[in-house]
Amino acid sequence: MTSIRETIHNHAMNGSPPAEAKYSSLVIPSLAWVIVAVIYTFRRSINSAGFPIDPYYSILFAIPILLILAKKFPFADLGIRLGKPLTGLFFVLLLPGILFLRYYLTGANLVLPENLGILIPGSIAEEFFFRGYLQESLQKTLGTGYSFFLTNLLFALLHFIKGYSLAPTLVVGVIGFYFSLAKDQKQGGGSLIYPTISHILYNIVSSGVSR
Repeated sequence: MTSIRETIHNHAMNGSPPAEAKYSSLVIPSLAWVIVAVIYTFRRSINSAGFPIDPYYSILFAIPILLILAKKFPFADLGIRLGKPLTGLFFVLLLPGILFLRYYLTGANLVLPENLGILIPGSIAEEFFFRGYLQESLQKTLGTGYSFFLTNLLFALLHFIKGYSLAPTLVVGVIGFYFSLAKDQKQGGGSLIYPTISHILYNIVSSGVSR
């Protein structure tokens, strides 16, 4: 009969972690998302209590940074690098460009939103957490496809908690998948920079349209 120690050794030699290790590696990312969801749920109450900065954006930045400082998540995995600029630029412009063209062809006017101070840090914070930290953490355990799916399921679910109805929530999930692809090493730009800029531009276009 093979002992537990031998089983773990065999898994290590084969390059695949034992099931216990795989499941335990999902605990921290899952708990991180729950914390984010709870903070968002009580966002207004926390602000009303005198919290000096937006608690939702703060926690999106704080969790990955604390895990990096605790050496539970490598800084390099965030993907803050040049990557593949031409592919990255394609992803930066494609989705916002399609949205802009859609509104332009329907006679809408694009104006610069007044809430850029919310849109820009919010976009950066969500990409920092979801595509920078969560996606990379899940990908190590689940692989690319499942990590994309779960990351953007949780991304969409958080927007549902924000008050989005079902159809817009599903759209958010699809858009999130696009951002995941934009960051991907093989199919995308290989950097967090590109989905972040694309996210910012998308939010500016979608918030700056008036008829």
